[in-house]
Amino acid sequence: MFDIKSKQHFGKTKAIIFTIEFQKRGLPHAHILIFLDRREKGKCLKPSQTDQIICAEIPDKDRDPETFEAVKNFMMHGPCGEENPKSPCMEKRMCSKYFPKEFCDETVVDEDNFPRYKRRDNGRQIDKGGVKLNNGFVVPYNKDLLVKFQAHINVELCNQYMPIKYLFKDIREGDNQATAMVEEKDQSKNNDEIKMYLRCRYITATEACWRIFKFPLRYQEPSVQRLLFHQENKQQVIFPDSTNLDEIIQRPRSGVTVFTEWMEMNKKHEDAR
Repeated sequence: MFDIKSKQHFGKTKAIIFTIEFQKRGLPHAHILIFLDRREKGKCLKPSQTDQIICAEIPDKDRDPETFEAVKNFMMHGPCGEENPKSPCMEKRMCSKYFPKEFCDETVVDEDNFPRYKRRDNGRQIDKGGVKLNNGFVVPYNKDLLVKFQAHINVELCNQYMPIKYLFKDIREGDNQATAMVEEKDQSKNNDEIKMYLRCRYITATEACWRIFKFPLRYQEPSVQRLLFHQENKQQVIFPDSTNLDEIIQRPRSGVTVFTEWMEMNKKHEDAR
């Protein structure tokens, strides 16, 4: 987070949200949403400038061997498809992650602001499990973060309004659930099977250790406050019974609420929107 927030690796940030999840094998991973300042968003809106932040190609092995090895070890999907039909990503004989991706000579952002990253058919390949993988199998990454942390870091451009709700739901989907049942060997005929089932959280040893040490599981900046909204000029005005009604009406800020002030702030200041 220091690189993203303090060093402004992608530019000035307006908001950051992340959550830590644990796979059933126990390995933790983070889902991070970064909202850039409006003045910084221009960096990602232009396809040519998107390539400076996100790459989806195999680097030149001779010119950049360090990045090549990092991509080889951490950012290649598969093999899957006909070469490996038993891959975990395969569903109904198709890759659920839609690999391999189509080749594209340059990064293109369609009318719905959905990006198709540059994946040239330049002949570069990486051998993985005896299978030759080309640029169509590269998971999008940021070169500097990949080389620095030597880990799988998938970086994607989300420049659409519709998926925002899905993204928030995805990073806050909650704990894995497990259904358990405790029973004795000699069961009587009057056992209540419904009450015997327990709905539990599934927590791995790694997650238990993470919680014991009180490491952060979620982070959000800035914090969000739910406002009580109302129709125009129909807000509640609270006053003591002893107060004169004319005096209340003459007060210049008697009808001011947090919601009306928030609306005024959005009118006057672009940074508040």
